Amino acid sequence: MFKSHIFRAVVENFIVAVLAYLLGYYFTAMFHWGTAEIGGLWAVISGVFVMSDRESLTAEAARMRIRASFIGCLISGVYLYFFPFEVVGFALCIAIGVFLCHIFRIPDHIKTTSITISVVVIVSVLVSDISPVENAVLRFAESVIGSLTALAVAIAGVYIFRLKKTENK
Repeated sequence: MFKSHIFRAVVENFIVAVLAYLLGYYFTAMFHWGTAEIGGLWAVISGVFVMSDRESLTAEAARMRIRASFIGCLISGVYLYFFPFEVVGFALCIAIGVFLCHIFRIPDHIKTTSITISVVVIVSVLVSDISPVENAVLRFAESVIGSLTALAVAIAGVYIFRLKKTENK
């Protein structure tokens, strides 16, 4: 038999994956149909990334994910608005992200900032009919969607599983 915390984690992550994908997909489809699947995927990645076994840790991870995604989207959106893709420019964006995370004293945001920069830059390279600014804004929105979906599921899970425990007493 499953232990209750394992069952809870399985159920919550399943719900996050379904909800975040659907919300990310349909949100993005309203603005750019060609990247709707990417929108769903990025929302799921964000949601799964922030899920934790405690809602307080999920809340902190969601805040970190949103801050890091904002920094990454801002850097890559500005870069691609002014310059075409170049590997050196891409690497420079990541270096700027690392620098800003250190300057803002949030070095734990470096990996997420760098991954976000990478996603925005590469999506702009692969999908030619989306502006860099629209791409960056959509990827940020999807990160927020996924993060908030995970937070909502974690909070709901606390109450649902707490109710279940009181019913079993």
